Amino acid sequence: MSHELSRRRVAVGLAIVLFATAMPAHAGKLAWLDEVVQDVVREAEVGGKAVARVGSESVSSRRVATRLFASEADEGLELVARRHEALTRGLTRGSDAVSESLLQSRFARLVGAEPELAKTFGALAPAEKRLVVEMGEAAQTLARRYPGQAETMIRSLGTEGLSAVRVVGDDAAEIIIKEGPASIGVLRRTGRDGWEFFTGKVLPNKGKLAAAGVLTAFLANPEKFIDTAGRVTEYAVAEFAKAGIQLAGAVGGGVTRGLESSIGQVLDAYGLNVAAARYLGMGLAGLVILGSTLVLIGLPVRWLIRPITWPLKLIFGRRKVARV
Repeated sequence: MSHELSRRRVAVGLAIVLFATAMPAHAGKLAWLDEVVQDVVREAEVGGKAVARVGSESVSSRRVATRLFASEADEGLELVARRHEALTRGLTRGSDAVSESLLQSRFARLVGAEPELAKTFGALAPAEKRLVVEMGEAAQTLARRYPGQAETMIRSLGTEGLSAVRVVGDDAAEIIIKEGPASIGVLRRTGRDGWEFFTGKVLPNKGKLAAAGVLTAFLANPEKFIDTAGRVTEYAVAEFAKAGIQLAGAVGGGVTRGLESSIGQVLDAYGLNVAAARYLGMGLAGLVILGSTLVLIGLPVRWLIRPITWPLKLIFGRRKVARV
């Protein structure tokens, strides 16, 4: 009885092994994507698939000794695809919906005539297919721009960094590698507008902002510096001012707030500091400033009051004609 049970266990074990070996290698696993990306990089660096082949054996048929995504090797394509979708949703150019046939053709352009790769790719879920294609295309772009350095850069970027490169372009690769994962967080939380603010305003003033503690505040909460419409916030103006940096485009708002505060102080002395009085005072101050500007540039001040006097002349002029 025990001998029969042992034979059954052995048979079941063999069946499991045979079933596992019959499945495509690395299907649905990040290791498979790793090999595809490495193949794409090598073929892009040598300038074509014909040169990349050694004898009758293609590059993609050889086992890869080292991994690009070593820190994420145990993750499945599904998990990585979800992160990729979350980061790129609404940020990539073109429609998010890509047909199966288009993904298939894009994959074929990346790897060429590789039946085994095509078979494994065909078995993936739509989100996984899109991940593989877009990762491969981003890796290809880096390989062409940084020949001989692409694998090292991709290893530093990881899957999420490569996704970010896909979104904002290969110029982002060096920034992400230098600034670390926090830079990807800026893109994830504030989109392209936040990324442009980061690269255009924050990084050029990194030393001053770091010394004032503003850099840490920005990386922790970038959405406090850029609103949902992509505009610089008052909080950003105030924080940058701590580092002695004035943000362009926010000066007008600061001047307006300063003028309103000054008028409010004057009205306080007469007990008239209410919103209507402040706005009236700001309007009169604006007219004075405009009149002064007209004088400085040599234009007659009567132009300023013409919008008021012209309707009055028109009304009273008609009345005089009617009396006559």
